[in-house]
Amino acid sequence: MTDLAFVTTCKGRLHHIQQTLPLMIAESPAEIVVVDYGCPQGVGEWVASNHPEVTVVRVDDDPGFCLPRARNLGAQNTSANWLCFIDADVKLTPGWTQWMAENLDPRCFYRAGMVNGERIKDTWGTVLCTRKAFADVGGYDEAFGGWGGEDDDLYERLKMFGYKEAAYPAQFVDAIHHDDMARTLFHEIKDKELQFFVNRFYSEAKRDLLKIIGRELPLADRQVMMKKIKAEIMAWGLERANPTAGFTTTFSIPAWLPEPFRMLKTYTITLNMQKMERTQVPPTK
Repeated sequence: MTDLAFVTTCKGRLHHIQQTLPLMIAESPAEIVVVDYGCPQGVGEWVASNHPEVTVVRVDDDPGFCLPRARNLGAQNTSANWLCFIDADVKLTPGWTQWMAENLDPRCFYRAGMVNGERIKDTWGTVLCTRKAFADVGGYDEAFGGWGGEDDDLYERLKMFGYKEAAYPAQFVDAIHHDDMARTLFHEIKDKELQFFVNRFYSEAKRDLLKIIGRELPLADRQVMMKKIKAEIMAWGLERANPTAGFTTTFSIPAWLPEPFRMLKTYTITLNMQKMERTQVPPTK
């Protein structure tokens, strides 16, 4: 397929890239971009030395790891009309680009198909979409700074913009298994479950605001909202007997009125956590 770009990112995963990048190259896409996000192992130097046909994008201003930002930067350094975002630990099997050439529909975005009725979590974030679709939704939301969440958020916005979710055969992607320590090594929150609560609160608040005002908040405002939510969730700390986590945010949006007036619309969203009381079901005799 001659109109496809693979975009992958790396921080501390050189041992994965060394296995997966040759498999990407073997699929002969138009472009491959590797984003070296301050990788302490020097992945950019390794790629440049061993695979000069691959474009390297370097980020050296962030001691952490923001996958959405890395992927956005990678996409900005491509020109192909189809974008495929792949994690550094995902191995490709032969024939995927041939399948793409025969099946892709620009009205759709593509995720790995189900296996035995379930989606494989380790390849959850490997997605295909057109450059236009990616631009329509504004790319990945860089307010997501910890592990996970950014992929589901992208899929939700693609569907909101009218793009249909479709599947490519799951046989074409297979992840290198590793522990959760590697997933959260460069993130502030090391507990995946705690991070899930952060992502869930943020996504829900953002989605409601989008429905109310009809557009995404600016990134700076979203980052402030994410910071507040993260602080509340971290203070709670998964204390299941004490569901005190909550979040309230207020935004003011100006609207037109004849001079010298203007309208100021103020929205407040409050999200609180409640503990469900389980009803005891009497045993069946």
